[in-house]
Amino acid sequence: MAKNFNPRTAESLFKQKLRTMIGNTAHTQNIADQAMDLAGQFMTEDEISNSDVYRVIENLSCVCEEVMQVLIEELKKGTRLYEILPDDSDDIKQKAIEEL
Repeated sequence: MAKNFNPRTAESLFKQKLRTMIGNTAHTQNIADQAMDLAGQFMTEDEISNSDVYRVIENLSCVCEEVMQVLIEELKKGTRLYEILPDDSDDIKQKAIEEL
């Protein structure tokens, strides 16, 4: 039995997946930042600079930030904020993005 393909449903599901990824990525970044803070409390500067794990955690935090920016930009395309709102409404745009 073939499934009916509904583009609106697919787009809606895709956007929901993007929102879920933003939440998961933000959570991962938060954990990475907390781990770096904890490492800073008991490791010396030399230990931190020589730690592969710390470097990986730091890189993970940066990658999460970049991923969130890309995902948010993709969701913004769907909202067409750039067409609806005037150029001087940056605070409104930011609030709308946060509510996505």
